[in-house]
Amino acid sequence: MAASTQSLRSLVFSTYKRALKAGALTFSETEVHNIAHDGINYQIRYAPNLLKKPISTSQPQNPVHSAPPNPTTKSNPFLPPNPALYVTAIPRSHYLVLNKFPVIPGHFILATNEFEKQGCPLAVGDLEGVLSVLRGWETDASDDGHDEAAEHRCLYAFFNSGRESGASQPHRHLQFLPLTQLDMDALWANQMFNSNAGEDGVVEGRVGDLKVRYQSKVMYKHYFIRIPDDCGPEDLWRMYTTLLSLAEYILFHPTTPADVLLKEVDDQWDSISVTQRPMDVNVPFSYNMAFTKEWVGILPRTTETVYVVDQEEESGVVLDGVAIKCPGLNLNGTAMAGMTLIRTRKEMDIVLSDPGCIARTVGGIGVQQHEPHRCSL
Repeated sequence: MAASTQSLRSLVFSTYKRALKAGALTFSETEVHNIAHDGINYQIRYAPNLLKKPISTSQPQNPVHSAPPNPTTKSNPFLPPNPALYVTAIPRSHYLVLNKFPVIPGHFILATNEFEKQGCPLAVGDLEGVLSVLRGWETDASDDGHDEAAEHRCLYAFFNSGRESGASQPHRHLQFLPLTQLDMDALWANQMFNSNAGEDGVVEGRVGDLKVRYQSKVMYKHYFIRIPDDCGPEDLWRMYTTLLSLAEYILFHPTTPADVLLKEVDDQWDSISVTQRPMDVNVPFSYNMAFTKEWVGILPRTTETVYVVDQEEESGVVLDGVAIKCPGLNLNGTAMAGMTLIRTRKEMDIVLSDPGCIARTVGGIGVQQHEPHRCSL
């Protein structure tokens, strides 16, 4: 990481505070609710201001845009980045920049110095950058008196790829959310690795020589792998490509139970693993990746937007004289952290009155592990 007189955490938060004060970014205040269903934690954020935010093709997008824009080369926000949002360089081929529309303070992005396609597979260099940021952030003991930096000692990273993933920019980038230790401990994926296989809904299998886990209580299919302390970029890339193969197999075999699917992929792994995926061609399906210092996971996606109520139902909100229909939930890689943004009070009230509703609704973003259930008023 480039030399700096500040620690990474302090640098991110001091840059964030300057950018916020200067009006270079727009922070949306949210009403936060933590709810649980069947032992799985969800963090629901009510953000009505996001209904008013125009879709921009010139800046990094927040996690809940109603439709992904199709920016041109001229509108690429990463070439060059806004100097007011720029944080630091990350050797050898990346840099950090703040998200222009954060819903969590300090939300930042790892982007490539040169244009690389978001839809192509992640490269070893991308994962080298991810490891550098995650490890530098969590082992950094110098907080330079910044309260937020001192409190947010953990990072959750995510990557969106494909039109149904919540991806909004074609230039390759991964996003990072600073979390408190309490927030990190509450993540269902984190808890999955604190439980023994066979307990609390945790199922473990193997693909080749890698142990793979999933949480059977979560209503969409997904897989995770623990990251050992001595993991290098090439090791993480092998985990990533293994998970990518699992995600593709899920989408081709949507009715196969998750445990059976793991066994089938493992049985065929000798032939699957030698198949080279082109690095310069878009992956032919949508998916989200999630990273922390301890684990990596994948969620194959089938749709970007899911609905708490019928999408033609009126929300009760009127903007500029126009009645707004319920916009639904636009979800990206924050879904694997149990994080959801809701933009209308009508949808929020339904979710809060029935904790199981959010679990069933979010289950629709991928290949479901259970029979779908419809939310009702």
